[in-house]
Parts: sequence; C-alpha cells; structure tokens
Amino acid sequence: MSVAVASPLRYSHSIGVLGHGGRGFSNPYDVAIRSDGVLFVLNRSNPTQGPPGGLRVGIVSVDDQEFLGDFGSYGTEDGQFVWLTAIALDRQENIYIADESRHDVQVFDRDGTFLRKWGGFGSEPGQFNRPSGLAVADDDTVYVVDHLNHRIQKLTTADQPLGSWGSQGAGPGQFDLPWGIAVDGQGNVYVADWRNDRIQKLSPDGEHLATFGGPGAGDGQLTRPSGVDVDADGNVYVADWGNNRVQMFGQDGSHRQTLLGDSGLSGWAEEGMKGNLDLVQEREGLDLTPEMRFWGPTSVKVDAAGHVVVVDSCRHRLQVYRRV
Repeated sequence: MSVAVASPLRYSHSIGVLGHGGRGFSNPYDVAIRSDGVLFVLNRSNPTQGPPGGLRVGIVSVDDQEFLGDFGSYGTEDGQFVWLTAIALDRQENIYIADESRHDVQVFDRDGTFLRKWGGFGSEPGQFNRPSGLAVADDDTVYVVDHLNHRIQKLTTADQPLGSWGSQGAGPGQFDLPWGIAVDGQGNVYVADWRNDRIQKLSPDGEHLATFGGPGAGDGQLTRPSGVDVDADGNVYVADWGNNRVQMFGQDGSHRQTLLGDSGLSGWAEEGMKGNLDLVQEREGLDLTPEMRFWGPTSVKVDAAGHVVVVDSCRHRLQVYRRV
C-alpha cells in the first residue's frame, strides 16, 4: 500500500521471474535506464555457490517487458563478471559496470560490447576496494563508491582521477560502508551511507550540504539504505533495504511517500503459469499480499519519462512505478 501525498508514485507493473537465462532474473542488484526505455539489469546470481549461470546483464524494455537479450558471464576475462554491484550510463549511453570481486569498472558500448576496464585493488587514486556504486554526471564525470575504503572517487570517463573524498566515520562528509550513489542536474552528489543509516548530499567537490534520514523504521528514517536516485524536480528516492521499502523525500529532506511493494504477476510469470493449471488453482483464494511486497530492494532508478524502477532483489523482479 502506498501513502497518498502530493506528486505520488503509482504502481504500474512488474518485470521478471526467477530464471538463469533468457526471460528471467537471478538476484538482480542494480538497473540502468537508457533514454529509449531499455533497461540493463545486473543479475548477481549467487557467486558463493560456484560459477553461477545466471550472472549476466539482462536487457528488457520497461513498458512492454520485451526481452531484448543479454551479455556477460561468470569469469575474470574482459567482459566477464564475478560479483556485480552497480551500473550506470554516460551521455553516449556507454555502460559502466562495477565488480566488487574484480575491484574494477568495465565499460561497454550501448549494445554490450566490451570497450575497456580500469581500477584494481588498492587505496591509491583510481584503485578500489570493493566498488559498490556508480553514477555519471551530465558532464560525464564518473563517481565511484569505494566501499571498503569508505570514500567517493571522482574520475573522467577515460579513467583519469579527479579527486576523492570521505573517510570512515559518522560525521558530516564521512561514510561507513557507503553503497549507492546518484548525481542531480546541478552536479550535487547523493550517497547512501549504508551503515550510518542516512543519505548524504554533497557538492561536486565533496562539501557536505545536507543529511536525510537517520536510524529507524518510521517515516523518513532508514535502515541500511542501499540505493538512491534523484528526479528532475529534486525529489530523492531511497531503497531502504533494511526496512524492505522505498521512500521518497522532497528537496528539503522532508518525507513525501513510502512504498512497500504492490506487485502483481509479471507478464513473464503469467505466461509461464498458463501451462500449470494446478498452480493457478492453488493461488486462488490465497492472501497474496506478502508476495506483493518488496524483499531486499537494492536499487531504485528514475528516468525523464516518469518511470521509477525498483530492483526487488530477493523476489527476482523489478517493480515499476510512475509519477502521476
């Protein structure tokens, strides 16, 4: 159930069903939205149980749920992945993907062809210790959340370091295991400060501007936020991972709306159930409310067309909302 407020989000549809290939997702972790409404979905699968066949980037259209293909596989060669964490697009719609096991960022063209990579384990400029978040500003400046180094790195798209900021702590401008990141139209940076249970807003050079949230489960409070994004009006969307919900904040940090999940069956799931009448009959008359709700939402992304896409990781799907 959504809380009705000004400029609400309304549930539209869901995309996905558990699967390790084709029209299926396996523990999706992050998503990027291309300008034509094509989604690139990171499938993290389960890398702790051997080479996971479902680890890849799925490509699907946001409105009609058409499966368009995928790229990538498990491994350490160029174009392969181990522990996917984050995805972002630049102005040319090249694709940037962070891998916390490889400690690197790989770059692909808009169709998924490998172009280059950069990074490597360490704490020097341009090195990473489990990168967990990516964002590309309108001027193509790349921001990387350097998770275990408790800092944000700022680089060019050609891997030239431009600076970094942050250290471990709970003060303004400090981080404790930061995760997701976003950049608004003015170049301000928003960081999901995971273990500090807050969102920090910073200038393009790392000056602390504001803090949203704080520990808890009430409206406007957060428990281990994992993802953040900002729309053109300055509204801030947070994947409140530990509370299994998504929250919307105004520019001033005021709480605007809470989403708990509203999912029906995706089109893919409906098609799969047509051949299983026993399952259809078993579901009749059941309270499906728990199935509708988010379970471990890891990311939320918005686009200029008004889509708000929530990565519902443990339910192997995306829930799509619209601004109304």
